[in-house]
Order: sequence, then structure tokens, then C-alpha cells
Amino acid sequence: MKALRLKLYQQSACYKKPFAFKVAETYPLPPHSTVKGMLHALLGATSLIPMRISVQGRYDTILTDYQTHYFFKTDKTEEFALTADGLGIEREMEHITTMPIYSHMLYDVKLIIHVHADDAVMEEISQRLQNHSTHLSLGRWEDLVRVDESEIVDLELCEEDIILKNNAYVPVRLLGDVAHFPYKLNWTYRIVKGVRVWDKLHVGYVQTGAPLAVEDDMWLDSHGDAVLFAN
Repeated sequence: MKALRLKLYQQSACYKKPFAFKVAETYPLPPHSTVKGMLHALLGATSLIPMRISVQGRYDTILTDYQTHYFFKTDKTEEFALTADGLGIEREMEHITTMPIYSHMLYDVKLIIHVHADDAVMEEISQRLQNHSTHLSLGRWEDLVRVDESEIVDLELCEEDIILKNNAYVPVRLLGDVAHFPYKLNWTYRIVKGVRVWDKLHVGYVQTGAPLAVEDDMWLDSHGDAVLFAN
């Protein structure tokens, strides 16, 4: 089996957790849906493209960023200037209020992403990564991505236990007794009676150096990195 292996770097990133409002908490790695969204945007896709994704990586530290957020109480308000320093308001406006927001940001992020899809899709992603005309972001729009490597690699089923070389999202079926932090990550959604309902991926966040007992659907790429598809 083949997969597209991406080695990515971000100086800083926030993979914001849903419903984290007063403090923008971040996941330790980008959720699979965030990676999928970046790839679909790169392809200019207008419908869901079937693909499987494995996410692993590491970061140096977590920073806290302080921001002032402006909230509009109504969709009708007076005109005002928008400047590089914020809203150009010299007096209080009854329809606008502010609130301090703390954002958690990962610093010095290095990621290894594996994508398995139709050969034509993987080839197109690889080509567009080399010829894209705009910047790539993963997480927030301002979380820029540098693509250090992009190649299609061969995958082989693991025949013996492995030691993780990076922090990784490991699907629950492969966890066994390994220490982990559980997550239910968004993957795809369905509209049910006008409401968006998410299908979840059940994974554990496992840190570097953890041993994983060999199981079905556990792969190694030609670089010796584990490939752990969660879907």
C-alpha cells in the first residue's frame, strides 16, 4: 500500500478545541478533520474526497497569547474606522463590548502526516504542494505551514511491536494498555433535521517512546515511522 508522507513545520499554531471560548485551548496535534480541511482547500474540492489520515509530531513548548476580542451586540451599529491597532473608536459605543481572550499556542511544531487516498488524489496533492500560489495554513488562517518534504512512500504491515518516534494520535483499537489521553475528534458531519452532527474518531494521544503491540492495520513507512490511520 502507498501513502503520501508530508513533513510539515509551523513556527506556532493553535488547533482550537470546540467550545473553548474564554480560553482558546489547543489540541496537542492537529485533528484529522483540520488536516483534511487543509488538503481539500488545496485541491479546491467542493465535495468530500475519501482519504485516511495519520497524524504525529511534536512541539517545543506552549505559549499563552493575550488578545482583545470585540463583540457586536447587534447587526446594526455606527460606522467606525478599522486600523492596524484595532478598532478606531475614541468613545464608548453601546453596541460593542470587549473581552480579554487567552489563546494557547504551540511553538516550534514539527509534524509527520500520512495520507492514503486514490493514487490520482495523492499525486495531485503532491503536485499542488509544489506549485501552490497561496500560503498554506493549518489551524487558524494565520498558522502558516512550511512543507519540508512531500513524497509518496510504500507502507508495510508491522510484524513486531514498535516504539513511537513521535507523539501521535493512536486509534483506540491499537492502544491496548498504553498510557494515553483520550480524545473524540471531529471527522465528518451529517445534517440531521437541519443540525450538523459530527462523526467522531476515538483516539488516544500517546507520547514519544511509548511501545505499541503489533495489531492489524498498523503500518510502517520506508522511513521507519509508524502509520496509524484513525478512520
